[in-house]
Amino acid sequence: MKPKPLPGFPKGKAMALRLNALSQALNFLSRVGVDYVVFEDSFLVKKRKFTGSKSGNRKVSRFAKKKLLTHGVIKALRLFFNVVLVNPRGTTNSEDHDRVMREKGFDKHTASAYLIALKGLGMFNDIK
Repeated sequence: MKPKPLPGFPKGKAMALRLNALSQALNFLSRVGVDYVVFEDSFLVKKRKFTGSKSGNRKVSRFAKKKLLTHGVIKALRLFFNVVLVNPRGTTNSEDHDRVMREKGFDKHTASAYLIALKGLGMFNDIK
């Protein structure tokens, strides 16, 4: 007996779309002339309980962060970028995060990405 397909978006198609979007972004960056690519080192994030929702936690824990990060690093190295992996600790819940949100007018996700990029490029202490 053949198993029923799961409802919703196919898992393989969703992963292919994510990896393709990452590849397109890196290709764009190489055309623009970027030298450094900074990735959040998500291997350091061990705890995966983010919400009070059991289904939300299941969806977060099933996200293939290792595959996405590995794909991004390999693609960036093929395009001759200098790849930097940054520990994301201290970039979301900190005074610097709140200050960057106020001064630059960023939302919380953009402010975190901005702080991770500054940390990766070694300029984090210069903005304090």
